[in-house]
Amino acid sequence: MSAMSPAYTEDVERSALTSKADALFSASCVAEAASIYELVLATEPGNVHVLHQMGLACARLNKIVEASAYLERALRLEPERGDLWEHAGLIAAMRGDYANSEQFYRRALSLIGSTATLHRNLADCLRLRGRLREAKAQYIKAIAREPELHHAVRAVAQISTDLGESDDAADFWLRALAIDNSSLKDGIDALLAFGKVKLELPLSRLVSELRMRHATDATALEALCLALYRIDRFAEMFSVARQGIALDLQSVRLHRYAAHALSVRGYVKEAMAYSAEAVRLQPADEISQFQHAELEINASNYEVGWSRHNLFYNTPLARSTRVFPEFRIWEGEPVNGRTFLLVGEQGRGDEIQFVRFAEWLHQQGAVVDVLVSEPVAVIARSMTGVRSVLTRLPRGPYDYWSHMQRMPEHMGLKLSTLPIAMPYVTAQPHLIAFWKARLEALAPSVNRSGKLRVGIVWAGGPHSALDRFRSIDIHALRPLFSVPGTTWFSLQKGEREREGEALTDAFDFHTLGPVIEDFGDTLAILATLDLVVSVDTSVAHLAGAANLPVWVLVPAYAQWRWLQERTDSPWYPSMRLFRQRELGNWDSAIGEVRAALEERHLQASEKSPDR
Repeated sequence: MSAMSPAYTEDVERSALTSKADALFSASCVAEAASIYELVLATEPGNVHVLHQMGLACARLNKIVEASAYLERALRLEPERGDLWEHAGLIAAMRGDYANSEQFYRRALSLIGSTATLHRNLADCLRLRGRLREAKAQYIKAIAREPELHHAVRAVAQISTDLGESDDAADFWLRALAIDNSSLKDGIDALLAFGKVKLELPLSRLVSELRMRHATDATALEALCLALYRIDRFAEMFSVARQGIALDLQSVRLHRYAAHALSVRGYVKEAMAYSAEAVRLQPADEISQFQHAELEINASNYEVGWSRHNLFYNTPLARSTRVFPEFRIWEGEPVNGRTFLLVGEQGRGDEIQFVRFAEWLHQQGAVVDVLVSEPVAVIARSMTGVRSVLTRLPRGPYDYWSHMQRMPEHMGLKLSTLPIAMPYVTAQPHLIAFWKARLEALAPSVNRSGKLRVGIVWAGGPHSALDRFRSIDIHALRPLFSVPGTTWFSLQKGEREREGEALTDAFDFHTLGPVIEDFGDTLAILATLDLVVSVDTSVAHLAGAANLPVWVLVPAYAQWRWLQERTDSPWYPSMRLFRQRELGNWDSAIGEVRAALEERHLQASEKSPDR
């Protein structure tokens, strides 16, 4: 029997080594496999299989540059192998080279044809490049070939959510949960998608499923509470918070969530029990203190509420959103003969409401400057107790300064102290004359005896966290516009100012928003009207500050400034409140306004000289 040739022996040895390395690689002994692959390549550098495996081994060992080099060598030898291009795409993606990764995947598709894995990987690459619609299309192709591919189904659900394609989002979240319902994050993301498109039945079922699945996990129930808050499911939010509290009596966050879920529906007394417990559990938590403070103020407990309210200014949120001058902060010291900078904060309505304290300081003998936003500065200049109205932080010096909403604590504000000064802003006479003539041209008073001129504002700023509770669809107000003997003037500004133009054919309705330049114009218009009807926004505060008749539609949400169950406001004697009974349902409040308008028109008609 003849002896085997040396070349044959070497081939057998290399083959054995390669098989051993492959076995080690399959067993996840990657480093050992890589060492053997290197031995094989030392004597057979053109072995495409080993080059390929070595590239994959380096990738597993996080040696991405070396992995790319091995795949490039393999592709130069066999450029028509789709699996090499696919793995080159994976390795390019691992090093963040998504442009080349995309090209490699597309080359693999052209050689191999459609596979679920290739379409998924290409989709992942496109998604990372920000090309969401293309990524979605590739994921859908992957799902067509492998309907149970959870990664792709979930990705389509998330992309649809990100693109605002709510119907697709809800559909694919349902499919993702049907494949794998174990993930709390998936459940919450699905919940948010269902809430956005108002899919009531699957939403309710999913809430129940998540509560059951995580019935012993207080942390998961906290996350569920937050999700329910984001989609305005406050009754369920409260139930979940109570379920979590039963598991963890020490959870400050769950007590805060319970308090919020109750207060947002107007249950102030009940909410206070939970917010008080949150404060007891963690007295140093400024968020809990601030939440409880607003509830105390809402319940007319001014002394306690305003003292707690000031803790808000210690929070990172306050530090990042408020001006903090370097002068001495006022803490109730006598101010007679002192210079004082009163600093505005939050929204324009807040500034209008609290700028009245400049008059109080003036009465105490202080020399007062106010720092407010430019829109509010226009009307603040009419105040008699203010030396200067500023829109930029001055150099000073000042003896004292204070944020407007820190004033109540140190001045000992009580309900009986209010309204302090009234009116504290006034319209310019020349603007009143201008707008009186303009409104007369729009709706001549000839043959209109006894007819009411009413202003209307139906929406606040869309960026306010509370706007979804206070703003109203203008068409829901049609029962008001149809009241006999009323002429309506829209004072609405911003994105929704032209919505009223669609009503001019059906009602005696005139849109002024596009030609109103500032609060000076608005205040002058208010002075020419019989009444303004408004949601809780800056125009309502402006009318109140000028002591002009204003009716405010107040949401059920427990907003501290409007207190509880009152139809008047101690802050504004000329204001009348019409309260929503159920969050999201304005029908009863609008009906009450209509009845009051009819009564007001009847009274005006009886006083008319034409009767």
